[in-house]
Parts: sequence; C-alpha cells; structure tokens
Amino acid sequence: MAKTVRKNFPVEGMGCAACVARVQNTLKNVPGVADASVSLASNSARVDYDPQVVSAAGLQKAVQDAGYNLLVDEGSEAEDEADRRREDRYRALRRDTVLSLVLAALVMLVGMGFEPFPGKGVVLAVMAGVSVFWCGRRFLVTAFRQALHKSASMDTLVALSTTISYLFSLFNLLFPKVWTSQGLPARLYFESAAMIVAFILLGRLLEERAKHATTASVRALMGIQPKRPDIRPGDEVTVAPGGRIPADGAVVSGTSFVDESMMTGEPEAVPKAPGAKVYAGTMNLRGSFTMRAEKVGTETMLSAIIQMVRDAQGSKARIQHTVDKVAAVFVPVIIGISVLTLVAWLFLSPEDGLTRGLLAMVTVLVVACPCSLGLATPTALIAGIGNGASQGILIKDADSLEVARKVDTVVLDKTGTITEGHPEEGKSDAVKASSREAVQALQSMGIDVHMLSGDNPQRAGEIAAQVGITQVKASCMPEDKGSYIKMLKEQGRTVAMVGDGINDTAAMAYADLSVAMGGGTDIAMDTAMATIVSSDLRKIPSLIRLSRRASRIIKENLAWAFLYNLIAVPVATGLLFPSGGFVLDPMVAAAAMAASSVLVVTNSLRLRR
Repeated sequence: MAKTVRKNFPVEGMGCAACVARVQNTLKNVPGVADASVSLASNSARVDYDPQVVSAAGLQKAVQDAGYNLLVDEGSEAEDEADRRREDRYRALRRDTVLSLVLAALVMLVGMGFEPFPGKGVVLAVMAGVSVFWCGRRFLVTAFRQALHKSASMDTLVALSTTISYLFSLFNLLFPKVWTSQGLPARLYFESAAMIVAFILLGRLLEERAKHATTASVRALMGIQPKRPDIRPGDEVTVAPGGRIPADGAVVSGTSFVDESMMTGEPEAVPKAPGAKVYAGTMNLRGSFTMRAEKVGTETMLSAIIQMVRDAQGSKARIQHTVDKVAAVFVPVIIGISVLTLVAWLFLSPEDGLTRGLLAMVTVLVVACPCSLGLATPTALIAGIGNGASQGILIKDADSLEVARKVDTVVLDKTGTITEGHPEEGKSDAVKASSREAVQALQSMGIDVHMLSGDNPQRAGEIAAQVGITQVKASCMPEDKGSYIKMLKEQGRTVAMVGDGINDTAAMAYADLSVAMGGGTDIAMDTAMATIVSSDLRKIPSLIRLSRRASRIIKENLAWAFLYNLIAVPVATGLLFPSGGFVLDPMVAAAAMAASSVLVVTNSLRLRR
C-alpha cells in the first residue's frame, strides 16, 4: 500500500458498543484502509487510509451504507459545523427527555392514581403513544435503518421493548374479551412503555453530558487556537498585553511574560526577550513585543498538540479489542435470550404465560446494557489522555498510557533532560531545579532510576550525585544507549527511556516506553510514545501515576459492565420467580440500564482530577 494518511472524522448515529463494532468493521473492510479505530466516547473514527485508493467521500459512503454517517469536511469551518450539529442533537435530546419525563409522570398518575373512568385507557394510550413514537422516535428510526442493513444495536433493544409493551397494551385495550373470555385479566402496560422511554432518554442525556466532559481538554486547546489567516511565515506582528500570540515564532523586539500553561501545564509565566521562542495560542500577560512568525495555521505546535491528543483519544487499548468482539454479538444474543424467555414462559405457565412471557421479554431487552461495555474503556482513556494534555504530557496512544503503569525502571539522558542543555564557557550545563525532586518521586514509587550520558565519567558522576542517581553509564555512543536498554529488558524489566536528542532515538526505540522532552529535537518527539512539553522531569512520575489510575478505573468499569449484565439479564428472564416469586419490573430495568451507563462514564471522569 502506498503512503497512508491518518484523519479523525466525527461519526453520527452511534448509540452503543455494537454500533462501534459495525462502523469500525465497515471502515476496515474498505479497500485502501490500513486501520480504523472508532470511539463511542468521542463519537469519532480515526482512519489510516491511502487517498490514492479511497477518498474521504468513499469512506463516508461506506459508513452511510452501514446505517450511520461520517462527517468528512475539513478545516475550522467543518469543525464548527460538527460542533453545531452535536449541540443541535443534544438540545433535541434534552427536549425529548423533558417531554418524556412529563408524559411518564402523567401516565403513572392517571394509570395508578385515578379510579377507572370512561376513556381512561384511551387517555393512557394517547400519552404513552406520544412518548414511544415521538419522544422515542430516534430509537425506532435507528433500529429500522439498521434492520435494513441487517444489523442491530442498543436502539434495536429499546425499540423492540417499547413497541412490544405498547402494542400488547393497545391490543388488550381494544380486544379485552380475548383474555376475559378465558377468565384472565386484560392488563395494560402503558406505564411501562412510557417509563422505559423516559428512563433511557434520561440516561442517554446524562451520558452525553458526561461524555462531553471527557473531551473538555481538547476543546479547551481548540478554544485558544488563533484564527489569523492573514499572517504568513516571515511576517512581523506586534502582540499587545492581554493578547494571544497568533503564530509560532521568535521575539524580535520588546520584552514580556507569557502564560504557556495551556500547553505546558506549568503555571509560572515565562519571560520573553529578543530571540526567545513564542507559541501560537499562548497569552501575552504584560509588555508589548514584536515577533516574527515562523509557523502558522496547522503548522503550529498547538495544532500539532491538538492533533496528537485527538489521535491518542481515538486509539484503543488492547483490552478494548476483546470488548469489541463481545459487543459485536451482544445485541443478537440478547434478542435470542428474550425470545427464548417468551417461549419458556409459554411452556412453563400455560395460564398466563403469554402475559408474563412478554413482560419478561421486554425486561430482558431493556435491562441489557451494551452501552456500559462500549464506554468502559474509551471514556477512561479520553479522560486520562485529556488530563495528561492539560498537564503538558502528550500521550501518543492508548497503548502508551497502558504500558506506563508497568514501568519499573526509568533511564534518563543527561544533557537537556536532567540538565538545562545549555553549557556555558568555563562552567553545565546546570542541573534543572526540578530534576532531583523528580528522581526522588520516582524512587519513592519503587522505580529504579538510571542515567546515560556521552559525557566523561567524572562529570556524569557529579551530575548523577546531585540528583540522587547511583546507577550511571558514561561515555555512551548512541548504540551504547540502545544496548543498555536491551540489557535491562533482558533482565525482565519494563523500561522507560527519557531523552531529547537524535542520539537518544535508538535507545527510545528499544524501550517499552519512550518519553521525549519538548525542548528537544523533532525526531526524538516523533519517535516517542509520550512528550513532556515543558521538559520538566517531574511530569514523568505524573505520567506513571496517571497510567496507574487509568488502568485501575478501566478495570473497575469493565468489571461493573460485565457483572451488571451477567446478573441483570438472568434476573430479567424470571429466573428467580420459582424460588421467591420475584420478577423484575420493566420500569426498574430501564432505570438500572440507564444508571449502568452513567455510572461507567462518571467513574471515568475521576481521571480529570
């Protein structure tokens, strides 16, 4: 395959993990696509494809043929349009949720709070009908569209459950003698249909709000992107106090202090004088200066950071591929279980088996929650990677975040990593003020710290002693650094290599986790699995702690998602009825399903702290 490009596209119409699996498999099967990763948490697809073989429009058509939509327009206007459409969908969801809650309350009030009166059943049927067929229309439309493409999703389960309970109730209302002639009651379940729609829409609304919060870091970075299409490389621009710097470049005249915290995570203002580098999107605090633009638009460091974070948030942890396989068959299996439940009730309880069987069938369809499976991993990854970005830690992908928690040995380059990297004549390269604190933090976490240097043994030993490192290898050529990493790995260690120069890239390539200092060379940052924008070594222990927290929360989410479904689905079938007469009400099932998804996303949001 020829040279591939990687792009992120918003996806519309996904509601659960089964949708993710459908869209992802569709994209992977398009000729010219090398890889595709679809995220429910961000409603996006990251696609590596050969533009000589397939165009973005071709990808869009494939996704549309699968029953979904891929937004392929590019540029800031396209991003604004995608945001506007998301906001419109959210407002529509909020309106429908409020209406469904009002209708559900009225149906419950009339159905259970009033004595029978003429036309009571008709009033209930009308209100429940509005709830099911108007407020819940998104479920019906999506389920129908997916049925045409021979697929199913969470929306299919909701559409089936609400339609079955409503139509069964309507049949009992219109033809009660079918049951009363046999001595059986003709019960109405309009309350269940209305409450199912209300609870699931409320859960979907809370879920969307929580998912929106997980991507807050990227939106914050996008919010500071300067939109100055008039500036070209080489232009000189005056930046006034309080103004955002419009491009990457260098100060020509004047002095000031600049707030770079949105990019580096460092709260201290950075002094700027002639010759100093400045970056697009950062804030000039006081003092006016003139700068010469070097990189503009999509070439700036801020744009690169945004793209890197987007790519990382669209990537998948290895465990997610297993979850995707489960999700792909989850909905068909649940539909099969619901049908078997109905059949079992018909055989085991001939007198009222149809009524009980239909209710149990609806409950199974409602209580199953593929959403929690689909959201368990990506929401935690997005929140964790976004948290890292807000601290100035750029994580390349999900695997990088995953492997960081396993690191037991950190190897540090000396020049530019432990030291400032600017030796003065007759003096060191001075040790960074934060280096000793960073080394102590790593050691307190039970991590061994080593130092590699091309410097002479005496000087390397002096620097190591200043920061508290006892394991040092000096006079290293690039290949020596690589060999040292290989030796550590052969000892069974999980090794992180931290460097900033071309001479570190071989060692970084051998390491389990490679980390580049943001002030280093482009090739080091391209090779690295994570980049510390501020070149502050204290971010290394922060990265490892973040990885450990993310891993723990992912495990919690997956444990809950699997345990919930393993318990809820058998109970919904009526498995406990013979022993204690317990049956799960469809309304309770709907509330439990909605709560399951919201719980998973809310748990992931702990990573934003």
